[in-house]
Amino acid sequence: MLDKPLVSVVIANWNRKDDLREAIKSIYNQTYKNVEIIVVDNHSTDGSIEMVQKEFPDVKLIVMPNSSYGACETLNIGIASASGEYVVVMDNDAVLEKNWIELVVEKFKKNEKVGIIGSKIINYYTKNVEWVYARPVEEWVDKEFKTSVFHGAAVAFRKSVIDKVGYYPKDYFIYGNEFALSAKVINVSYDVIYYPKLVAYHKANYIFKKSERSFYYSTRNTLQNILRYLPIRIAIKSLFITLLGQIGALLLLYKGKYIKGYLKGLIEVVSMIPEIIKNRQPILNVEILDYGVKGSLKESINKLLRAYQSACRYKVEREKHNK
Repeated sequence: MLDKPLVSVVIANWNRKDDLREAIKSIYNQTYKNVEIIVVDNHSTDGSIEMVQKEFPDVKLIVMPNSSYGACETLNIGIASASGEYVVVMDNDAVLEKNWIELVVEKFKKNEKVGIIGSKIINYYTKNVEWVYARPVEEWVDKEFKTSVFHGAAVAFRKSVIDKVGYYPKDYFIYGNEFALSAKVINVSYDVIYYPKLVAYHKANYIFKKSERSFYYSTRNTLQNILRYLPIRIAIKSLFITLLGQIGALLLLYKGKYIKGYLKGLIEVVSMIPEIIKNRQPILNVEILDYGVKGSLKESINKLLRAYQSACRYKVEREKHNK
């Protein structure tokens, strides 16, 4: 089926049975039908495994031996087992609009230099666009452009490209892996694009799911991404803005609750500096950083405030939904 190439959809799951069911149904409801579905389950105990086996017997189910594996590693296992020319990776709490995969295939066919296609992500409950780019949302939400990052809730890869550069960095475990993979793809002369015709709905909101562990990984990985992949001039400014934003989040959103995780991540990055300097691979195309990591101090503060307001709306909508 050369005109209808196989598309593999990879979902990592851990104890989100009902959300996983809805995610899989959204794939079966796609207008594009030449699809294989791969679920990598991180040893769930809520009946997720049994649900997939019973309700979706055609799904390729990979069950990890225990629940200690990170999201990056489980997704990599799913991607490695994919047979499709293109690979869609989506969160287990995401839902795709019916034409999502069809649009992905059309876009990849039209431009052989596209390696990654990012989607517009809308919060499932509040219907607000989830921010990824350090610019006012109205400046980018309905525009197609080259970028250096994507929202990991729903994204499409050209399999041959990520086979070439490697998948998500396993040691990241979770958080920041999207930018790291984008940088590797860009550095082999392929494009990462944001394509607003793709629309997916996402149930999670990171602000209300923080922990010492998540703060450790998000701090460590964000800072090492800056040091590994940004040109020096931009890296210096980005470090300042990022550190200010992280400290502001600790104080304003979490009242200092996760300071141990933050400091642990910060100390580990400092210990990694010699290795990072030795293996730096800065993105040379500075222009595409505009919608990813560049932005003024004022924009960064405004983004933090918008994220807080969005998270508050999300919490109210989620509480209504659960009543």
